[in-house]
Amino acid sequence: MSTEPGDRSESMKSLRTALRVLREFGGDQRDFGVAELAERCGISKGQISKILAAFGESGLLIQDPQSRRYAVGARMFALGSRFVTHDRLCREAMPTMRELVARTGHSARLSVLDGDDVLYLLGIEGPLFIDTGWRAGTWLPVHSTAAGRILLAFMEPSRADRVLARAQLRPVTARTLTDRAQIRKLVLSGRSRGYLTQRGETTEGLGVIAVPVFGQGTLAVAALSLAFPAHLVSSDDEADLADILHASARVLSQRVGGTVYPFGTRRQASEIPMRPVFEPDRAATGSLSKPRRSTSGSGRSTRGGAQR
Repeated sequence: MSTEPGDRSESMKSLRTALRVLREFGGDQRDFGVAELAERCGISKGQISKILAAFGESGLLIQDPQSRRYAVGARMFALGSRFVTHDRLCREAMPTMRELVARTGHSARLSVLDGDDVLYLLGIEGPLFIDTGWRAGTWLPVHSTAAGRILLAFMEPSRADRVLARAQLRPVTARTLTDRAQIRKLVLSGRSRGYLTQRGETTEGLGVIAVPVFGQGTLAVAALSLAFPAHLVSSDDEADLADILHASARVLSQRVGGTVYPFGTRRQASEIPMRPVFEPDRAATGSLSKPRRSTSGSGRSTRGGAQR
């Protein structure tokens, strides 16, 4: 028996509603009750109960028999792990990240942009571990992370403008930079040097250095970073760690289809083909997307001063 167009439309509406409920479990909160989800989603408690029961039957969610609250189930974990298993970037990143940890002793991370936020995709902890409270599969605000800022530096300029314009710039710690003009300046410096750092902006006592991973062309597909106890790495050491990261990111970029990696020891920013360069004086109040004509010999060394 054929399905009428109205029935198909109603089914799709129900599916979208169910997925909206399921997405609530992607945040930091461990579990939810029916009334809580009904208020958050603006859906009746009866409808929420039916949706949760269906996800419970599938094993995607589990219900605590005492509290009656729902949480992510093992089948949800298994489903998500298929992405890490089969995604080319994730597969190729793992051996590179292990080598980084073995060489530096610091924790390695792989992050991508998901919507307007940074998704911390993979992490391998080093012996110099500091518990940040952030786990793989966590979304972080783009403005406060070294990974987010370096991704902004190497995405389509118009998209970078939109993402930064929409960012709410909430402080994560007392040290989080929330001035949009200053963030733009950092993005511009990252585009020149090929790396960015931050200290204490997402977790007190944590330092992070991030570099771009390129796919085809000169747009970043991911950020590769090292996280370390801030007191163990001086600002004078950051450029050396950035060189190590660049070497690893170059290998990873080649493995995922990149043909040029323009950063690393003695490499110049002017070696980036077709890479947009922006007027520094526009960083304070202007758009990231207005280009400047480049001139020969104007490239700056990728080894610059440390950036907090």
